[in-house]
Amino acid sequence: MEQVNVDRQSRFQKVGAISAIIILVIFASELIIVAIHGLPPVLGSAEDWLKALQRDRMLGLAQIFGLDIVAVTFHVPLYVALFFCLRSYQKGYPTLILSAVFAFIGMAVYFSSNATFSMLYLSDRLSAATNDVQKASVIESAKTALAVYWNGTGGDVATNFAGFAGILVSIVMFRSKIFSPAPTIAGIVGNALELGPPATLMPPIYLKIDPIAVALGGLLLLVWYAAIGVKLWKGPKLDS
Repeated sequence: MEQVNVDRQSRFQKVGAISAIIILVIFASELIIVAIHGLPPVLGSAEDWLKALQRDRMLGLAQIFGLDIVAVTFHVPLYVALFFCLRSYQKGYPTLILSAVFAFIGMAVYFSSNATFSMLYLSDRLSAATNDVQKASVIESAKTALAVYWNGTGGDVATNFAGFAGILVSIVMFRSKIFSPAPTIAGIVGNALELGPPATLMPPIYLKIDPIAVALGGLLLLVWYAAIGVKLWKGPKLDS
């Protein structure tokens, strides 16, 4: 029975390791694209979103962080694997559970409020529009979709829940001594830098500073995901 449990833990951790690397690749790709092509149009007009998708669909998806849908999905097996990895540190159980609750609430809010699929559909409709009236109708629909997304603050709520989840699990990683201190500190700081109030409620200066903080946080999180991926891949003896 013990060997069965060890094998199960090993499988979970291998899946978690692969998930961490996939997330790492997606986030790294988005940061590189932003560095090459400039800041994404996520705070721009509806037309900016649609034009980004029309110019180059894959590049546009990356620019509006549409690939985050895949990354967020892979956080499910990642958090399950981290639980198996850290479960020997029993003092961390309450924090681990709270982290998982925050993570899954954040995922639920993210998927329910994400505007990526709506904008892809509307981008196709705009391409198919044959007159100004149809184009105006599509753009208005896009404005409505973005208004729901931004004014409802769904994206900000999801990001903050995910950030708090990352901070909490990083604290358990640090205290358990299973992971090295440096990447766990990178996880705490990186996730903290992703936190923030709704951008639409902040003054213009915030919109200039926040992208820098988010980019720095993103770089630190790349280190965090890489360390998690390497550690999880080492197998079922992580908690010994």
